[in-house]
Amino acid sequence: MKKIIEIIFYLTVISSCAGNDFINVDCERGNCTAERADQNERLGSEGEQLVLSEADIDLDISNDFPYPDKGQSFLKEGEIPRPKKIFSSTGSETVEIRRLGEIYWIYSESLPSKTWPLIKDYLSSGFDLIEESPDAGIIKSTIGGSDEQLNIRLEHGIKNNSSEIYLSDKENQTSDISFFNEMASFIQENLPGYQGNSIAAQSLNLNKKARIVYVRKEIGIEFKLSFERTWSALSRALERTEYIVVDRNRDLRYIQLDIEEDAEGFFNFFGSNETDQKVDYELTFTKIGDNTLLEFKKLSDIDVSVNELVDKINENLS
Repeated sequence: MKKIIEIIFYLTVISSCAGNDFINVDCERGNCTAERADQNERLGSEGEQLVLSEADIDLDISNDFPYPDKGQSFLKEGEIPRPKKIFSSTGSETVEIRRLGEIYWIYSESLPSKTWPLIKDYLSSGFDLIEESPDAGIIKSTIGGSDEQLNIRLEHGIKNNSSEIYLSDKENQTSDISFFNEMASFIQENLPGYQGNSIAAQSLNLNKKARIVYVRKEIGIEFKLSFERTWSALSRALERTEYIVVDRNRDLRYIQLDIEEDAEGFFNFFGSNETDQKVDYELTFTKIGDNTLLEFKKLSDIDVSVNELVDKINENLS
């Protein structure tokens, strides 16, 4: 009877192992072990797949360690992407009175939204406000209760983070230079560390007078200025660079530059004939309505690119 029970037990174990895909069975003294032939083999029978409807899914996903976007690796290839060009500002907070012909204005290295409350502070003593429009940059006032007017127009300058202030009388003629001197002195004295900022005048910060454009796939600068003002601003910028003006013609509206790095080197020390100098770039001016377009034409095989030339000029525009 005991042997019959052992035989039934062995048959049960063997049947059970065979039904679970175990093929190597070893039974000794009532102890049976089974091994799968392929350790990586999946079970032949699996349970039903769990299916959830969208209504059952309510997960709060934490994206603490996001996967980086796939893209070109500039560092791996030894290339650095160029930043978007802007008209630079040194942050020196310079204040100057400038003149072009009979037109004067105050130049300040501060955003219009910061310059606006400074102007208001200046007018708070000895002036009566008639009208003000911060979004247009216009203030009209009278002087000491008299009929004499001081009208102010505030605009964004050529340089990034700069302002231009124009003063005129009730006839829209440029005010007396004494007003320019007084206001410029006030702004120069109070600008460093000044924390005021006008939210109402924020829109003036966007009306910049120069922007980078592309003409026939070549880079250029568009100025919201007359040709005379653009010519003056660019001439002043070139004076701050190491570039040599080989030729210029205001009537034909072009400037030719020699920008070789050794242009002021050994041979230039003994003097050089201007006619012998090579022209690397020609800058041409084109009037487009009330604006002026500045284009750059490369005339030599110099390594200095148009982008580098534009960057250098941008640094010195004001």
